[in-house]
Amino acid sequence: MNARDKARLSVASLLARYRSDSLLRNSLFLIATTIVNSGFGYLFWVAVARLFSPRTVGLGSAIIAATTIVTLLAQVGVGATLIQVLPQQKSPSAWWLSLWTVGATATVACLAFGLAAVLLLPAVSREFADLGNPTYVAVLALGTVGSTAGAVLDSAFVAERAAGKVLWRNAVVAVGKVVAVLLIALVATRTVLGVLDAWALAAALGVGVGGVMVMRMVDSLHGAALLPLFRLAREFASGTAGNQFIGIGGALPPLLLPLLVTARLSAQQNAYFYTTWMMCAILLVVSPAIARSLFAEGVHSPSELRATTRSALGILGVLLLPSMVAFLLLGGAMLSTFGPGYESQASGLLTLIVFSAVPDAITNVYVARLQVERKFARAAFLNMTMGIGTLVLSWVLLPVLGITAVGWAWLGMQCGGCLIAGVHLARGGTNATPQRAPLAGC
Repeated sequence: MNARDKARLSVASLLARYRSDSLLRNSLFLIATTIVNSGFGYLFWVAVARLFSPRTVGLGSAIIAATTIVTLLAQVGVGATLIQVLPQQKSPSAWWLSLWTVGATATVACLAFGLAAVLLLPAVSREFADLGNPTYVAVLALGTVGSTAGAVLDSAFVAERAAGKVLWRNAVVAVGKVVAVLLIALVATRTVLGVLDAWALAAALGVGVGGVMVMRMVDSLHGAALLPLFRLAREFASGTAGNQFIGIGGALPPLLLPLLVTARLSAQQNAYFYTTWMMCAILLVVSPAIARSLFAEGVHSPSELRATTRSALGILGVLLLPSMVAFLLLGGAMLSTFGPGYESQASGLLTLIVFSAVPDAITNVYVARLQVERKFARAAFLNMTMGIGTLVLSWVLLPVLGITAVGWAWLGMQCGGCLIAGVHLARGGTNATPQRAPLAGC
């Protein structure tokens, strides 16, 4: 059997497992969600670029990027906690209490971080002076709270191994954002506020759609009193803090790298870097999607964690390796479509990112396993070390190596993370059957 026949057999076996294997099914739905968000996000910014002024595009994208960080900081820890606790709830009332507690915690954090951003950004640059306008504040509050609440709902769907609902909810947001900006451009003044209005309205629509899907999934709606919310929030605090550092260590560095490249090199060099990084995003979202599904599966069936981990690694191999080969063969041509100079400037970076997908996948799966085992400190240390190390090495090496410095830093830190994971596993540092921690409401 040649390599092509083996590849076809592997893909066919995955398709045959689709209906019965929730790990595979949810992983594919999460990957599809990223593809949909990226595709319609591209259409959204193309529409904005065609209909609004360059200054509006630049300022609107900067503000939305800042709100992305606000949403990340507000929900990444509580979202992971939700995946951990929802499968353990034995009644609809306990299930809803957990959801309301996490949602309230994320909303309060979102408003606090959002207020800090509204106060800080005008001090950084006069370009953001309009953020003090009450209308802007109201729109930003709607958008950030909507985005955060939507992310919490997505975590609830992942926890219940219903990632198909994540895809549909995000598809509504992605399509709604494009439709809204087109309508606003037709009937209103084409300002930054119009761009923010489209983003905020789509986020709010996504929360409404997600809320309806949650009620249909659970079959009943239960409110929550204030005192139980506070009590359960305190009980979730330690796990939330650990998951927060785990999430920040993994998600924040890629958002900061374009700023580092711009500061250390130039905006033009960042154009080469950013387009290459975004083009390779499909490689860097496969393993987080599968790791997140592994996390949910492990919480549901902790005694089968070892077998589920092997299955996750097998799915990764089938999905990731052909994509890597395709990028190595076609990456140069894909870069050249962005314009002259992109292939010559960024081909080295592309190759490094492609090869880093393997150690990145291993560390993502390892961190998910640690989360199932409730070893938050170890997982947070690993992610934070890799994240900070990538930023520090990039800062030091960028003036010497150019944008390939980021590729070397990322690859080096991911390989270092694999080494740490390997040493830990060699010493027997994981539990064969992780124990569920007692939680309120069970």
